[in-house]
Amino acid sequence: MAEAQAGDQLEPQAGTALSQTVRIDGSAAEATFSAGALAWRPSGGGGERRRLELDSEVLGVRVEGRALKVATFSSGDEAGAGRSSLSSRPLARGGGRARGDRRKGEVVVEMESEEAAATWGDAMRDHLASLGRPKRLLIIVNPYGGKRGGRRIFQTEVLPLIEAAGILYTMQETKHRLHAQEIAHSLDLRKYDGIVCVSGDGVLVEVVNGLLQREDWKTAIKIPLGIIPAGTGNGMAQSLLHLAGESFSVSNAVLAIVRGHKRALDVTSVVQGKIRFFSVLMLTWGLVADIDIESEKYRWMGSARLDIYTLIRVVNLRRYNGCVLFVPAPGYEGFGHPVEQITSCKSNGDSTGVQGDRSNDCDDETCAYADPSIDETDLEWRSLDGPFVSVWVSGVPFASEDVMAAPEANFGDGYLDVAIIKDCPWSVVLGLVFQMRDGSYVKSPYVEYFKVKALRIEPGMRVGGGGKGGIIDSDGEVIARGDEVDHLMAYGPPIQLTVDQGLATIFSPR
Repeated sequence: MAEAQAGDQLEPQAGTALSQTVRIDGSAAEATFSAGALAWRPSGGGGERRRLELDSEVLGVRVEGRALKVATFSSGDEAGAGRSSLSSRPLARGGGRARGDRRKGEVVVEMESEEAAATWGDAMRDHLASLGRPKRLLIIVNPYGGKRGGRRIFQTEVLPLIEAAGILYTMQETKHRLHAQEIAHSLDLRKYDGIVCVSGDGVLVEVVNGLLQREDWKTAIKIPLGIIPAGTGNGMAQSLLHLAGESFSVSNAVLAIVRGHKRALDVTSVVQGKIRFFSVLMLTWGLVADIDIESEKYRWMGSARLDIYTLIRVVNLRRYNGCVLFVPAPGYEGFGHPVEQITSCKSNGDSTGVQGDRSNDCDDETCAYADPSIDETDLEWRSLDGPFVSVWVSGVPFASEDVMAAPEANFGDGYLDVAIIKDCPWSVVLGLVFQMRDGSYVKSPYVEYFKVKALRIEPGMRVGGGGKGGIIDSDGEVIARGDEVDHLMAYGPPIQLTVDQGLATIFSPR
C-alpha cells in the first residue's frame, strides 16, 4: 500500500476575491483570484491576460514560503507560465500527439509575504474542496490486463496527477481473477470517497458485483466508481470521455476523477434460474462473442488477433437459431411481434458473481441486492426469432476504444440498447464490421436497433452446426457455452436482463 499526503482542507468561503501585485517567471504581474479562477496580466497594462479555471485546469495548490505553486493540467499554452511537462502529454492513437490534449505544468506565483501566500493558498484550496473533489481513494490496479501495463500506467501516468491534486490514496493490486470483487465485498467504505480501477472493464464489473453482494449494498453502491483505461477493450472509459467531448487518454480519465464530477450508471441484473450477476457494459451472443472469446487462442499475435479472427469468422459465418424477447422502451413498440404470455424469470434471491453462488452471505432479514423491482405481469413483451448472426446488448455507447456498439446509448437512462444482425450474406457482415467504428452499422436494413427495459435470450443451436451452440459473453466474461452443459450458464433456462436505472455512480468528465 502507498499513502499520498495532502494539506488540511478548510471550509469554503463564498465570494472570495483577492487581488495583489505578484511575480510570475520573474516578472511583475497583477493577479486576481475571483469566481473560481486565477488570472494575471503583466504590470503596466501591456501583455496578454492569462486565466486558469480551478475546476477544469488546476489539479492542486501548495504553499512554500512566499511561493504559491499551482499544479495545472491544461491544453496549449495554458499548461503553465513557462513550466510545463511535455512528457505528460497523452499520445493519440497511432503514436502522435492528440490535438487539444492537456499537459501537466506548474504556475509559480511569488507573493509579497508568506502571510499573503497562505491566504491565497487557503482560498484556492477552499474553492477546490467546495467542488466535491474526492479526498481519499482506493485505487485497484490490475497488473495482468491488456498488455500487462497496469502497474506502469499507475506509476507513470496516474500517480503524478493524483499526488499533484493532493489526494490521499491506498493502492492495491489484484492477485487473481475476481480479487477486485472480494476487495469490494469486504472493504471498509467509510475510509474512501471513491473506488478507482486502473484496468479494463472487467475489474469495474467485479467491483460492482462485490458492492451489490454486501448486506449494506444500499449504502455501498452509492460510492463513486472510477475507471482508468489499462485493459484490452476500455469501453467504459471511452464512453465517458466521448460523451463529454474529450479525447481518449489515461490522463483525461484521471482528470475526470480528480475533478469529482459524477453521473448515474445503470446496472443490469443478468439472471438464469438461481444464478445471477450484474453487468454495466454489454452482453453479446453470436459473432461478436465468438470473436472476442475464441480469438484468445491467437493472443500471441498481439492486437492483430482480433482483426484476423474477425475476418475468419465473417468469411466462415455462423448463424444461430433462438429467440429474443424484450420489453420495448417507449417509442420502440413497433419492433418484433407481441407475446401473449411469458413465464416469470426470477432468481429466487440467490446471488452470484461470475465465480459462483454467494447466496449464503445473507438470510431473510439481511440480504444482498436482489433484482430491480419490476412487476412482470404488467409488462408487454415482444419477440424476434432467429436465425441471428449477432445479438449485442449495450448499456453504454462503446464496447472498446474504437468500436461504437450502441450510438444512442446513454448513461442512466434506464434502458439497454439492442443491436441484432439478422441472417444475411457474409459480404454484408464484412461491411457492417467496418461500420462498427462509428456506430453507423445500426442503420443497415439487416440490423434491428432498439431500446428495451428488459430482455430475455433463449439461445438456440448453430444453423447446420451439428448440435453445437454458441457463446454468450457479458463484459468480457463467458457466461454460457452451448456445447458445455455444465458451464455456469448453460443452454438451459432463458437468460434475462433487467435494468435498474441509475443504481450506481461513476466519476465522469462532466
